[in-house]
Amino acid sequence: MNDTAAQATATIERAYRERKRGFLDWAIRHAPDESSAEDALQDAFIAAIANADALSMVEDVAGWIFASMRNRLIDLWRRADARRRSGAVELSEEAIEEITAQAGFDPSDALVRDELEEALAVAIEGLPREQREVIQAQALDGHAFRELSEKTGVPIDTLMSRKRRALRKLAAALEYWMED
Repeated sequence: MNDTAAQATATIERAYRERKRGFLDWAIRHAPDESSAEDALQDAFIAAIANADALSMVEDVAGWIFASMRNRLIDLWRRADARRRSGAVELSEEAIEEITAQAGFDPSDALVRDELEEALAVAIEGLPREQREVIQAQALDGHAFRELSEKTGVPIDTLMSRKRRALRKLAAALEYWMED
């Protein structure tokens, strides 16, 4: 690392230390959840470090980090809005965790989670109707198997079997997605 990049990195780290709490407070107020706010700030900081050479010419590094974080949150909201308008499946954190556990990995950063959510939504929409309905009602909407059984007249064992088959198919789709 040259001296200019080292100085820029030190400036970025100082700006992050001094302004992190304020950035995070703002992000929490504007993000869908605290985890997304933390991810947006972390991603902005990582982008700043990755672009330290270019940022050596930026006068307001803290402003750059803030703008980067804000833009990440705007992108997050735009993707969510586009998914809502398209009728795509909305996945809760719990649903993502349950489904990804079948594939044996845990998404840890915002970009991976966003891509994963989109891949899962596509995979869920590709499931056979009975499996998709069980995943939607049980894993996504949080309805109990007993409640679903009473509502649909389908035995609980059948509903559980449909969910297991759906989770296996979703895990296979995630494994394929991870290989890409």
